Amino acid sequence: MTTAAPTQLRVPYVIAHADEVASQPLWFVRRPLGGMRLAYKDPRRGDVVRGVLRVRVLTTRRGAPQWRKLNTLRQWRCMERTRCQVCGKAATDPTTGRIPWIMTDTAFREIPGDSTGGLSSAPPTCWACIPEALATCPQLRISSTVCTVARAEPVAVLADMFTPGPGRRAIPTGEHNVEISLKDETVLPYALATQLVVQVHDLQPAVQD
Repeated sequence: MTTAAPTQLRVPYVIAHADEVASQPLWFVRRPLGGMRLAYKDPRRGDVVRGVLRVRVLTTRRGAPQWRKLNTLRQWRCMERTRCQVCGKAATDPTTGRIPWIMTDTAFREIPGDSTGGLSSAPPTCWACIPEALATCPQLRISSTVCTVARAEPVAVLADMFTPGPGRRAIPTGEHNVEISLKDETVLPYALATQLVVQVHDLQPAVQD
């Protein structure tokens, strides 16, 4: 009697892998109009996105999956282009034009006074991948609601915070996952963005067939 091989769990597109860590040579530089801002010692094109320094990562998808961490570049790509966080393909429903989204207590936050929208740090999930996500992700079994939204726009980042030290060294403050508005020009210069946060509009519960 033969035993069937166990089904291998698919690693979602946005999950980080162990070998995707990149060097982070950080320090502070002077801003043209005064003040300091966080920067890499070896600046590259694309380091600063939407007015904030973004953490550097590789996108090789090599090494062991880091199940509790997201790859910043892939998460960012899913948010800006409404791609599915599981398969990486377009998440928008071609028939309705709406975007399916799994909202959880940890990644979704209501906006006071806005009953039809909110903020999400988790990307959308296409219809084809939703059943798999709900069946295999422990967090989704704790709290999740399948919804659809009309559109989403970047409004904030989650970031690690730094402060200038001697010799312009970048000293971590110990603050992680701080939510900062993309309009906050006072705090953004001291932030290293790890995730993009979007505001979703016309949030509605998904219609079950």
